[in-house]
Formats: sequence, C-alpha cells, structure tokens
Amino acid sequence: MELKERVDEHDKKLKQHDKEIQRINDNIAEMRKDLNDSLNRVDESNKFLREQNTRQSEQSNEILQAILNRNDQSEKRKYDLKMLNWSGVWKFVAVSAGAGGVISAIVQLLFN
Repeated sequence: MELKERVDEHDKKLKQHDKEIQRINDNIAEMRKDLNDSLNRVDESNKFLREQNTRQSEQSNEILQAILNRNDQSEKRKYDLKMLNWSGVWKFVAVSAGAGGVISAIVQLLFN
C-alpha cells in the first residue's frame, strides 16, 4: 500500500509540475507576443523618425543654400555700392575740377 500511495503522490506531483510547466510556457508565449508587438512599434517609430530626420536634413540643406545665396547677393550688393560710391567720388572730383577750371577762366577773363 505504501508503494501505491507513493506512486499516487508522485503522479500528483508530476501533474502539478506539468501544469506549472504549461503555465510557464503560456507566460513565455505571452511575453514573446508582447515583446514582438513592442519591437514592431519600435520599428515603426524608428521608421517614422528616420523619415522625419531625412525631411529635416533636406530642410536644413535648403536653408543653408538660401543663406549662402543671400550672403553671395549681399556681397555683390556691397561691391556694387562700393563701385557706385567710388564712381560718385570721381564724378565729384571731375565736376569740381571742371568748375574750378571754369571759375579760373572767368576770373582770368575778368582781370584781362
């Protein structure tokens, strides 16, 4: 009898272990599912962030090009203004010299 009781007890423990193993397997399967879902969400998030980063890089490049073009145009305008300024100075010098020559000619005519 004692052997039969031990066998029955052992059988009960085996059934309990089988149930526990099945519960653990179910938990592992659930964890795998959750992990896969999380990884899929992370992949989608990474894809979105990569696309957003690409768009931001393109926008940054466009802004940089606009700034560089603006700087080039600004330098050209500065050069044009500088040339216009020098042109004005030379015109003033030429007009002053001409006016001085005319005044000196008039003064010479008056005194002669």
